[in-house]
Amino acid sequence: MTGRRLRIGIFAGGRSAEHEVSIASAEAVLRAIDRDRFEPSIVYIDREGRWRLPTAEAPRLGAGESLARLLGAATPAEEVVRLREHDDHLPASLGDQGALAARSAVRSLGDAIDVAFLAVHGPYGEDGTLQGFLELAGIPYSGAGVLASAVAMDKVVFKDLMRGHGLPVVDHAWFRRSAWTREPEHVVREVAETIGPRSIVKPARLGSSVGMSLVDDLDALPAALDRAFGHDSKVIVESYVEGARELECGVLGNDDPIVFEPGEVRSTHAFYDYEAKYVEGLATVEARADIDSDLAVQLKELALAAYRAVDAAGLARVDFLVTADQAFISEMNTLPGFTATSMYPKQAELAGLSFTALISRLIELAQERDR
Repeated sequence: MTGRRLRIGIFAGGRSAEHEVSIASAEAVLRAIDRDRFEPSIVYIDREGRWRLPTAEAPRLGAGESLARLLGAATPAEEVVRLREHDDHLPASLGDQGALAARSAVRSLGDAIDVAFLAVHGPYGEDGTLQGFLELAGIPYSGAGVLASAVAMDKVVFKDLMRGHGLPVVDHAWFRRSAWTREPEHVVREVAETIGPRSIVKPARLGSSVGMSLVDDLDALPAALDRAFGHDSKVIVESYVEGARELECGVLGNDDPIVFEPGEVRSTHAFYDYEAKYVEGLATVEARADIDSDLAVQLKELALAAYRAVDAAGLARVDFLVTADQAFISEMNTLPGFTATSMYPKQAELAGLSFTALISRLIELAQERDR
């Protein structure tokens, strides 16, 4: 590839509830990427799972322009592919067989990009499915591999793995939608006996706090479960940690990762939900938390242990709930947000990496992991 820029496909959109967040992250990457080194294009996945494959370098966005508006422009039919058998969106040239469509899409994508920069949050983006597709296609990609992505995405599996490694997590119970539909009284009783009246209810496999509820008493539990099951067929109920601070550590690297200094999220909401994350003024992101050095060291050690336990690569953000006498690992996000309000880029900047340098480093890490 001597003599030309490396072609970077920035993946945006996706089928999950985090579609808009993904587009915001992709736009930030598109604005900041080093165009002297890289030729960026957008690989867009719409809400129905249709892929818009790149045909040219993405334009530079002006101050009044947005990626969402660019993606809303009309696209020729031959650029739209869905990897599903007997799909009306498949171009006639691909035939009507899913296998042929997949092979053609892989060839088209492989011809268009050298490295995939993933900004697709949530299911079908950071849960190992997209990573598996890129592995099959032989295309290097940013972030964690298939297994680490899948484990970190499932809050139940992640917490069980952490506990198996002797790492601290809050008490929790989990349920499938079928159990809630069939025996709701049993579910409520189990929560009452194992978790208690106050809890946090979450979809097990979503990010950005989508579908999350704080339950103050058992009377409010059914509505919270209904809300969470509206987003996922698997739900986790966690013990509420009174007075906990929400601290976060970014991790960057493959075999020898570095851990950024802990940051803190302060929300005007009772907890850091979707609205607090993405509505300006409802939360404050402090890239450097006001904590003592001993706690900072402890959190960085826990973050590194969690990162290695799931065999992560590229990057991740490890979230904690911290009280006066204990720190719990809450979640790991293997594709943390890259928006203007996101913690991870801010922590990287304090560690000496500009946003542009961070993007370049993640592309380098993707290439290193592919060797």
